[in-house]
Amino acid sequence: MLIVIDLSGATASLRQPDEFTRLSVALEGAGDLAQAVQRSGLGRLHPDGAHVVVDPAALRDLAGPAADASWDEGLAGMCAYAAGKGWVEPDGGVLAHIEQGHEPG
Repeated sequence: MLIVIDLSGATASLRQPDEFTRLSVALEGAGDLAQAVQRSGLGRLHPDGAHVVVDPAALRDLAGPAADASWDEGLAGMCAYAAGKGWVEPDGGVLAHIEQGHEPG
């Protein structure tokens, strides 16, 4: 999955909602990243500044109509894999790395 955060509008959108083998963030526009992440409802900026802690419920909301029973299974599998790698925070937020220099298409 690719989450696109519009820094100027503090909004988030989801591209490739059925891609459960990655979770990353691309940035558009200019603005404060921590503020944009929080305002978008996506989650929060990780203290390392290289990851966004994404609330799985926010991912489901962003997926919209794609979030059916099969999608829920894929998300659960992705989260379980991430937990096994230590990429899930105690509150259930999943770490998504911020892609530097990525221009979303």
